[in-house]
Amino acid sequence: MKSVAVVLFAVVVLASGFARAQEADEESVEMGRRLFYSYCALCHGVDGKGKGPLSSKLKTKRPPADLTQERFQKLSVTQLLEVIKGYNRGNSDMPTGWDKILPEKNLRAVAVYALRMSQRDLRLLGDTRRGREIFRQTCVACHGPKGEGNGVLTQLLSVKMANWPEKPVSKMPDDELIKVVTAGRGQFMPIWAGPLSAEEIKDVAAYAKTLFKK
Repeated sequence: MKSVAVVLFAVVVLASGFARAQEADEESVEMGRRLFYSYCALCHGVDGKGKGPLSSKLKTKRPPADLTQERFQKLSVTQLLEVIKGYNRGNSDMPTGWDKILPEKNLRAVAVYALRMSQRDLRLLGDTRRGREIFRQTCVACHGPKGEGNGVLTQLLSVKMANWPEKPVSKMPDDELIKVVTAGRGQFMPIWAGPLSAEEIKDVAAYAKTLFKK
């Protein structure tokens, strides 16, 4: 009996550690996205394909690298971090010295984000931090703070709202989720096109995706 309890305790510890790691990873992606937009997008472009607004004006032999290419996407975070720092770059004309400008934690976050750039993931395309604020201001009354459909209006109106973390809502494709937020659905989901801009709708939909259970 004691051995079973030990095993169960180990499982709980591992699960909680995995959950914290997932949360930390998502935080790294968000931090990396912001840093990438601030420091890297001018050359590499917001999509990472090497065609940022400064790319055509650089007096270098080679254009900025396309970070969505397989040769970059197959690297580990540590390997890409070394490239950013200036090691193992081959013939790259990318400037060195980033490790003297940004702390290691920030550079690693950029690497984490860059390694997801080939993914068409709404959580990466929208600003989840801004989406969280929009969600708190416009969605919580119906959907509840965690998107579980238990907001205060569900009691006052005696209606059932969508529970975003659960199936089948959690399997909703990105474009369909954006469409629902944009154009509304059913009797109680209002049309948010107008009160919210297209960019804000993408942001709040991106945040909603972070609430979905894996």
